[in-house]
Amino acid sequence: MMFRLRINPILGVLTLMFLAGCSTTRLPAPSEAISDLTGNAKVAVVHYDPEQFMIWTGEPKTRTTALSMFGLIGAAIEGGMQQADAKEVGAKFISSAQLLDPITQVENRFIAAWQRELKLTAVGGSHLAKNDSSQKLQQQFGEGYVIDFKTERWSVDPIIVGGFSFETITYRPSYTGRARLIRLDDQKTLWQGTCEYTKDDSLTPKLAHVDISGDDRGIAVKAGIQTLADACADYLWRQFFGRESGPDISLTAVTEAPK
Repeated sequence: MMFRLRINPILGVLTLMFLAGCSTTRLPAPSEAISDLTGNAKVAVVHYDPEQFMIWTGEPKTRTTALSMFGLIGAAIEGGMQQADAKEVGAKFISSAQLLDPITQVENRFIAAWQRELKLTAVGGSHLAKNDSSQKLQQQFGEGYVIDFKTERWSVDPIIVGGFSFETITYRPSYTGRARLIRLDDQKTLWQGTCEYTKDDSLTPKLAHVDISGDDRGIAVKAGIQTLADACADYLWRQFFGRESGPDISLTAVTEAPK
């Protein structure tokens, strides 16, 4: 007897993206990194442009039925189309709600607690870089260290219940960020940490469809993203120092775009 496996296209592509996010390397901060970073160690702070923001509405498309008869190949094609749709909806939301990449929030919060803990006095201002290769960073900054931050994925994802029916859908922000400490003299990555928050994490409340329309300047989505950014910065700090708690710093106030 032959069985056919049918995969929900949205579930399939989200699963692939989740597995890709889980493969990101996590390196603990070695003692040499912490011992080197004392006093007047020269540290450049860098961030990059994010991956494209996506909103997965979870709404069915008429093409889904036709593509489903092609099995896994059809699911893959449909998954690519759904991702393109999610990027388009995300771009429209950013335009209407003026949503900003939270990486500078992650960076600022982490650096404030990190610099205080290490008692560093020569941490430079923040720079936007085009290329995250250690060679390019060495060419740009010369000597010392670079600590960099990047948004690897930020999105709003559907929480589908009832056997993956589309009748009742709520949403929740997701966020994946990365930080590294690079020694420029030998272009060595001394530490790398990641944070990853998915729609299954309950740090933020569930959202309704009206919350992702952008009509209210995206207040609920912004609040959720900012909550995850704070959590990410704190988690990266704990990874670096090998702590179970901390840092002792107040939460970021939710901000809104000007009317």
